[in-house]
Amino acid sequence: MPSVRLLSLAALGMGAFSSCSASEIARLVPAEGHQLSAPVATVTIPAPPARPTASPVAALPEAPTAPTTTLAPAALEPPSEPLSDDDSNPDEDDEASPSSSRELEPIVDPDHLLVAIARETLIYDRPSFKAQKIGYLRAGAQVRRDAEPAGHEGCKQGFYHIMPEGYVCVGATATLDPNHPVAQFSRVRPDRSAPMPYLYARSLYPTPPFYTRLPSKLEQQQQEVELARHLEANTSYAWRSALSDPLPPFLASGGQAPTPFGYAHEPNKLTNGRAVPDSSFALLAIYEQGGRRFGLSTDMSLLPLDRTKPVVASTFHGLSLRGGVTLPVVFVRAKNAFLYAGSPKSGLSIARPLGFREALPITGRSRSLAGLSYLETTSGDWLRDENLVRVDRMSQRPGWVKPGRTWIHVSILKQSMVAYEGDTPVYVTLVSTGADGLGDPKTTHSTVRGQFLIHTKHVTATMDSDEVGDEFDLRDVPYVQYFSEGFAFHAAYWHDTFGTPHSHGCVNLSPSDSRWLFHWTDPPVPQAWHGALSLHGGTLVYISP
Repeated sequence: MPSVRLLSLAALGMGAFSSCSASEIARLVPAEGHQLSAPVATVTIPAPPARPTASPVAALPEAPTAPTTTLAPAALEPPSEPLSDDDSNPDEDDEASPSSSRELEPIVDPDHLLVAIARETLIYDRPSFKAQKIGYLRAGAQVRRDAEPAGHEGCKQGFYHIMPEGYVCVGATATLDPNHPVAQFSRVRPDRSAPMPYLYARSLYPTPPFYTRLPSKLEQQQQEVELARHLEANTSYAWRSALSDPLPPFLASGGQAPTPFGYAHEPNKLTNGRAVPDSSFALLAIYEQGGRRFGLSTDMSLLPLDRTKPVVASTFHGLSLRGGVTLPVVFVRAKNAFLYAGSPKSGLSIARPLGFREALPITGRSRSLAGLSYLETTSGDWLRDENLVRVDRMSQRPGWVKPGRTWIHVSILKQSMVAYEGDTPVYVTLVSTGADGLGDPKTTHSTVRGQFLIHTKHVTATMDSDEVGDEFDLRDVPYVQYFSEGFAFHAAYWHDTFGTPHSHGCVNLSPSDSRWLFHWTDPPVPQAWHGALSLHGGTLVYISP
């Protein structure tokens, strides 16, 4: 099992070892004031052009509105039933259709602007490094601040109060200058109204090098010795529908991309290594030069797109239990199932095929016909009682759940999750828990069982492992929510086996389900923040066999 740590937990003062399907690693954050790389001259980055928003395949589950979170209107309507899908692995040979919609950082009054320029710009509950850490900003985030610093304890340029709460030290990790190079290059923000908050790329083999600037053709040939044969394969075709961004003059003239504080990039070096075979990356921009396209990752590396393919994530999602829809619900686990009209007494006829993993509310009534058992749906139709996962309301609320309190029940044996508000179930879906089922979480890839609180949330977080035979590097995994040591809920964009144990120990959800859960649970993450921490008041989690 990978034994690696989460940077953000360590930065927030909560060192933890992860057991996730992709385990977090701690890249050490330098001490405040220590500069990792030489300052980069101020540059002007053209704003990306307006981009068409792809039409959704189907409506996504409703994302609850937290007090500090604003969602796009298109994300507010839940579907009446989940999408039908075919359980094919989207990471194999699917046609790529990357989204070209990107969310820019909103404009803030320059006289009251604070910009994050670090991998993690910590937020404190008081203007002091000794105060409790309550969250962090990611490079490029812009927040409104007070006009004057609230204090200078250990911070030469001062702690500023930011909206909606907390204090940030201006210095190595934050600036008041909106034209700072890191701020300019990181203008694209994660789209929290989308199942996938960034455009994602997955490595092909041979894997892409991490260029620090746009390389010349000669430099590419020197770094990628098999380049000519590789380019003949025309792997760039997969990205044909992704639009390119205006090329910044600074990069066009050979300048090195700026390095946010906290990333160990060496100045004046052409590359920072090469991706491992099992790796994927979130992209902020796509630049074209010399007939080749490069993706700018969130750590400011430039990756040749033709050595990657667009990530095509699962479209599966669960069922919103609103508007009279409630438990029990069944999920279809067969690919040749049918919904029947009529009644077992008078005869049944096929009404329509059922989608794999389709969710159907049922009445609880069952009937037998020709030796087969059928369940009645709330629409008055029937389906055969086989290859189903049935999810019922818990017969009694756990004693530690107070009326009205939000809580989550995960069943390992059923691979299901139900979100509750007090006694009322509000959402049901299928998940993937630890691959080793009910084993010991300390020695196997199993999910921890018991009662917990969600305490730390990240819009995205990098998960990787260097364990021999299990190496991977999955950047910006969406909607990560930790509830016990290294165990978390998070989206999995690298598989589509929800309803089957799969992970190293975390609870994997589809991107759509993970987005819904992230916005529904406590603690809330303010819109401009990238992560938040609360040791009290988080949503309760109950994981049972």
